[in-house]
Amino acid sequence: MRRVANIAIIIALLMVVTLLLSAAQAKVDWEVSNAIQLEATPVDVAITQEGGLTFLLTDQAQVLIYAADGKLVGTVPVDPAVTEIAVSVKGEQLYLINSKRKTLQTVTINFIVDINVADSPFLGPAGAEVVLVVFSDFQ
Repeated sequence: MRRVANIAIIIALLMVVTLLLSAAQAKVDWEVSNAIQLEATPVDVAITQEGGLTFLLTDQAQVLIYAADGKLVGTVPVDPAVTEIAVSVKGEQLYLINSKRKTLQTVTINFIVDINVADSPFLGPAGAEVVLVVFSDFQ
């Protein structure tokens, strides 16, 4: 009699635990927000902290850099033996991990932007290069 009571208690406890576990599962709402057709097989991906840039390592020894809207903004050739990548918070440093050679290579990323200055006033030679520097680390 006591054994039957213990079995009944164990079954009741298992039913309560099962009910609690099934109630604890959350539902997830999701949708595909963007899809990019790639010509190369992706190997690894790294995203800047703000999500403004996505760095994609491919099997063709390239890191493709995409803007948040999915547009390709740059390509960096890398050693074919690079197996993983990481990126700094703002995307100014790219870290290349080579497991075979046991190396970590740091690459500084600078984006070159053409600015149309046609019909703008200027001083100096018309073909002179101009470098714009943005200091964003001031506190």
